Amino acid sequence: MKIGLIYHQFIHAGGLENYLIEFSRRLAAEGHELHIVTSRFTPEVTQKFKAQWHLIPRTPSPLLRMWHFNQAARWELRNLPTDVTIGFGRTTAHDFHRAGGGCHALYSRLLPWYKRYTAKNLLELALEKKLYNSGRTKHFVMNSARVVAQMQGLYPGAREKCSVIYTAVDTEVFKPATHREGHREITCRNMHTDASKPVGLFVSLSHRRKGLDALLQAWRGIDATLWIAGRPLSANYLAMIENMGIKDKVRALPPTSDLTSLYQAADWFIHPTLYDACANTVLQSMACGLPGIISVQDGAIDHIRDGENGFALYHPTRPDELHRRLQDALATPPDQRAAMSARARETMLPFTWEAHVANWMKLIAR
Repeated sequence: MKIGLIYHQFIHAGGLENYLIEFSRRLAAEGHELHIVTSRFTPEVTQKFKAQWHLIPRTPSPLLRMWHFNQAARWELRNLPTDVTIGFGRTTAHDFHRAGGGCHALYSRLLPWYKRYTAKNLLELALEKKLYNSGRTKHFVMNSARVVAQMQGLYPGAREKCSVIYTAVDTEVFKPATHREGHREITCRNMHTDASKPVGLFVSLSHRRKGLDALLQAWRGIDATLWIAGRPLSANYLAMIENMGIKDKVRALPPTSDLTSLYQAADWFIHPTLYDACANTVLQSMACGLPGIISVQDGAIDHIRDGENGFALYHPTRPDELHRRLQDALATPPDQRAAMSARARETMLPFTWEAHVANWMKLIAR
C-alpha cells in the first residue's frame, strides 16, 4: 500500500515524534511504500526506513509556520501518489488523523493567561476546530478512550468518526531488570540515594503541567526519595525544594538519564499530570514492572486498575490527596507490591507494535 504521512518534523524530539519515526519504520518493514510530507528531517531518521520525502520549505516566521505548513501540505497532497494519507499534527487535509497529543482546546486552558491568548495559540485552536468539524478527514484515531470522549464532546464533526488504537510499547526494551535488587542497589548508589528507603520516580519535560508543584508539596512528611528526571529544575523549583525542607529527599537527574534503568530501579512511578492524552512514560514504566500513582487526567488511566496494577489519583492539583496516595503506596506490603508490579507488566504485554500496525491496517481497510 502507498501511504502518505504528514507531520511538520521527523526528528527525535518528544513522544509524538519518536512514535512517528518508529511507526514509519514498522510500516516500511512490512513493505508499504511511504511518502513523507514534512518540513524537517535528519539524515539519521532517513536511514531508519525507506521512504520518498516531500519537503515543504519552512517559513522563517514562527507565527506563520503552522498555518503555512497546513496550506502547503494541502497542495502537496493533491498530487501525492498514495492510497491513503495520515496526519499527525495541525493539518486539515488527509484521510486519517492520529491525535497523539490529545485535545488542544483542553490543554490550552492550562496555559498561563499570557500564552493562552497569543496569536499562535489561537491559530492552533482554530486549526483543531477546522480539522474536526470540516468533514474532510474520514476518521480520527485517539490513543485513549478519555481523548475520544473529549473530542466528541467538543467537536460535533468527530462524534461518529473516532476510534481508539492504544500506543504500542516495546516490551523487549522496557522490561524489569533481570536482577532487580542488585540493579536497584547500584542505581541508588550512583544517584547518592539511600537504597534502604523507597524511591519515587517523576519524569517530565513540562514540570508545571505534569504536576510537580503539587508533588513537591505532597512530599513533605514522606520518608522516601524522589527522583526527578527530564527537564532541569528551574531556580524557582530549586528554591521551593529548599524552602520546603525536602532538599535531602530530592534528586534531580540529568536529561540524558537512561529512563529504562530508572524505571527498573525505582519503587513507584509518580505521575500527577494535569493533562496528557496517554503519556508514554506511564506505559513504559508499567512495562518495566513499575507500578504508579497515575492521574485520571491522563488517558493512560484506561490501563490502571486502582489497587491492582497501580493507584489512581483523582485530584492531581490537591497535595493532600497526593500525599495520601503516596502513603497508600509506601504502606503496601512487599508481596502485594510485587504482585502489582507483575500485573503492571502483564497489562502492557498485548500492546505490541505488530498489534498496533495491524489495528491501523484493519481500520484503513474498513
